[in-house]
Amino acid sequence: MRYFSYTLLALLISTIGMAQKTCCNQANPLKTVIYSPELISDQLSPKVNEQSGMVWHKDLFWVINDSDCKPELLAYDMKGELKKNLSISNASNKDWEDLAEDENYIYIGDFGNNRGKRKDLRVLRVLKSAMETQTELEVDSITFAWSDQQNFENRNMKHDFDCEAFFAYGDSLYFFTKNWANKKTRLYSMSKLPGDYQLKPIAEFNVDFMVTGADITADGKTVALVGYKNYRTYMMLFTNIEGENFFSVNALRLDLESLGGAQTEGLVFTDKNELYINTEETKQPQAVYKVDWMKFLKTKK
Repeated sequence: MRYFSYTLLALLISTIGMAQKTCCNQANPLKTVIYSPELISDQLSPKVNEQSGMVWHKDLFWVINDSDCKPELLAYDMKGELKKNLSISNASNKDWEDLAEDENYIYIGDFGNNRGKRKDLRVLRVLKSAMETQTELEVDSITFAWSDQQNFENRNMKHDFDCEAFFAYGDSLYFFTKNWANKKTRLYSMSKLPGDYQLKPIAEFNVDFMVTGADITADGKTVALVGYKNYRTYMMLFTNIEGENFFSVNALRLDLESLGGAQTEGLVFTDKNELYINTEETKQPQAVYKVDWMKFLKTKK
């Protein structure tokens, strides 16, 4: 676990050879840096062709497949070789979208909501200790609703109450909405304990894309978001974080243009603070990539 404090590195074109452009309508316009992530593998098992979500556990990438696929947790290694396939026996996959973890649990986000009409949002909890000895697992659940959502009419991909990204930190789960209409994201938090919760928005940020994955470094100082807009992948890095308002800090936007039409889904920081993203099968094969995010930062002396 690292406890460094990071600041944004001055991005000099002449030094790192990356194009920049101004983006979004923030009070202080963001700089967008064009960056090409490293391909780790595009030879993944067809069993993860709709992979969505991503956590790093026991030196493996754990993923789920999204809506209406089998209720399974699958794991592959750095070479892309499938190593684990665990079934969930007491829950269906209505629209699983992301994974989160802490010391004791892996959390499955069953909150995909393309049409904007779901009233059964939930997070499933899987005991990590059971994953070591069982191939069929039982889960418990946490149910919730967005307290600020009033309209539940069918508005397929034309609303701002979808969600595909969350992570666990401290005693809470943190959610980032996928806003089809205004391309912003709202932040919510919720207890990790089973119950039924009404979530109030904490903050909003104009990322100018649709967020599909999120994670936080172990020291809580950096948050990364990934997603897409017009079939192009983008990432946000928020650094020097204090407290839970992750948006009131340094922010940098990356344009991962080399991914082309890939549909990016999951994102994870490993225990070594390495950052990876995954994509589901489209016209391009499902794949996993590495993002050298620390090249944009420096350690404060």
